[in-house]
Amino acid sequence: MTLSQVSCTNCSLDNICLPRGLSQTEIDNISQVVKARKTLQRGDFIYREGDNFKGILAIKSGSAKLVANDNHGNEHILNILLPGELLGFDGLSDEKHGCAAIALETMTFCILPAANMDQLFQNLPSLTRELFRHSGEKMLLDRNQLVLSKRPAEERLAYFLISLSERLKRRGFSSSEFKLSLTRQEIGNHLGLALETVSRLLKKFQDDDLITVQNRFIQIKDLHSLKNLLEPSG
Repeated sequence: MTLSQVSCTNCSLDNICLPRGLSQTEIDNISQVVKARKTLQRGDFIYREGDNFKGILAIKSGSAKLVANDNHGNEHILNILLPGELLGFDGLSDEKHGCAAIALETMTFCILPAANMDQLFQNLPSLTRELFRHSGEKMLLDRNQLVLSKRPAEERLAYFLISLSERLKRRGFSSSEFKLSLTRQEIGNHLGLALETVSRLLKKFQDDDLITVQNRFIQIKDLHSLKNLLEPSG
């Protein structure tokens, strides 16, 4: 994949990616080294497990999934990433990626090359803070996902839809109407649910007038009631 220069200043994701909290001069300095890769299609690997760490990546459009394979070759979806979110942190510890990143749909992304990171950290302390912020957000999502994995299936699916809604809203997209980039099978994989359970619960949520489902398009009609499903009873 060829690399081309990209300007953070003119990016449509201004203030939700690396530039948030940075001065114009700092953004210009980052733009000097940030590269943009060509468009990927669904199923294309951004990187594979075991690949050498090449930098931190920011999704410009589309979405991706982080996956790991167990000893039996079964794929486990660890996380879903949306425009403005960063990936690649799994390669920081030993400079090799501990999981794979795969495009869920047509997508583009930028890369902050590993070769430039030390210099940028020295010259732009606020960049370090921003990367810590993104890493912290990911840890919080992982924590919530772990807690929800012990909860009933209905709560897991409700949290999944609520989380997508809130993350899209923070990035300037519609929080009430969006297209799922995951198939129902993949949603089940991510949440630890059977395909039949995902389909049954989506129908139940629709019958309860919480959402409308049309193929992969979701309309959230009653976010308050959906959130109530996560509240402890009694």
